[in-house]
Amino acid sequence: MKSNEPGNLLPLWNAGHKGIMIFFVILMAGFTSTEPNRRLVLYILIYVALNTMISLAADGRVHRWLICVNLLYLLGCMRYIDPQFALLLPLGLCELAALPHLSARQGVYILFALPVPALFISSPLLVFYSCAAALTVLSYLLLRRQSIRSGKQDAELERMRRELESLVLKHSTNHELLKASEYTAKLEERNRLAQEIHDGLGHAMTGALIQMEAAKLLLHSDAPKAERLLQNAIGISKQGIEEIRLTLKNNKPAPQQLGLNRLKAAVEDFGGRTGLMTSLTHEGDMERISPLHWRIIQENVTEALTNSAKYAGSSAVHVRISVLGHYVQAVVSDRGQGAPRIVKGLGLIGMEERAAALGGTVIADGHEGFTVTTLLPYGKR
Repeated sequence: MKSNEPGNLLPLWNAGHKGIMIFFVILMAGFTSTEPNRRLVLYILIYVALNTMISLAADGRVHRWLICVNLLYLLGCMRYIDPQFALLLPLGLCELAALPHLSARQGVYILFALPVPALFISSPLLVFYSCAAALTVLSYLLLRRQSIRSGKQDAELERMRRELESLVLKHSTNHELLKASEYTAKLEERNRLAQEIHDGLGHAMTGALIQMEAAKLLLHSDAPKAERLLQNAIGISKQGIEEIRLTLKNNKPAPQQLGLNRLKAAVEDFGGRTGLMTSLTHEGDMERISPLHWRIIQENVTEALTNSAKYAGSSAVHVRISVLGHYVQAVVSDRGQGAPRIVKGLGLIGMEERAAALGGTVIADGHEGFTVTTLLPYGKR
């Protein structure tokens, strides 16, 4: 069964409407009576006290009982004190229909009781009662609909908040797993290198040491054989050294791999810190780019990315590395607001100085966003 949730606005709505209706009842009593009716004022004060207790009741059961007592009190006042108390009945019935433990259908059934008091009201007051009941029910239904909609929106926001927390937790877990996998990969790589050194250089040095020990024993008794053993030890040692050289050469990453991977990591890290969408593409023979070229490219790209984040007002920035005929080209471009005239600051001047150290240049363009191009020559021209 779906709960008839009244929302937080209905109590305020009830209090405001009751205040208006009390004022209206007192006003009507004042105009229809030639003498002040002190008893009417007393009973209205009792009604106000009951409603104050309803609004302060924290226990749900006590709250429900007070609403029922309030309705019975209004019926009694309407029957024995003044028929104008009937004008307050629609508010009491709406308050009863809005109880949280009642379903929407039960609330509608309670509102069907609104025409009943009209059977006991005289015709002059019947018009006021009908208007009061119609306006009260209409405003109550509109507010209840809005409250239900707000409740659904709150529930949706809560669901989205929980999903976001779950995604953050998964991201954190995946990040920890990634760090653990990277550490495991490093351990495995260290273990593999240790095994290669043990199988190659370790065995070679052991064999050479055995040959040299044997040569030492035969040095005075059999010099030719001792010489052959020493020669074998030298050959084994050379072979072991060559194997170590090949192992280090095979495991050392190429300069272009180091430079490109470092640049990718820097661009991705910049995007994560600033919230910009970053991308990097490359074309051409990356092996032609020397470590010194990569250092200047990374410093200039980092400076250009920083300027784009500060001044461009763009949501995305792209980095492109190209190896041309005689130049290495690094382009950082965005689709921000740009500028018709480029004012050289310390950052752009520093980029030019770094490029000039290798005979290169830097070109800045402010049309259709900012574009900063670094051109560095390579090889013999």
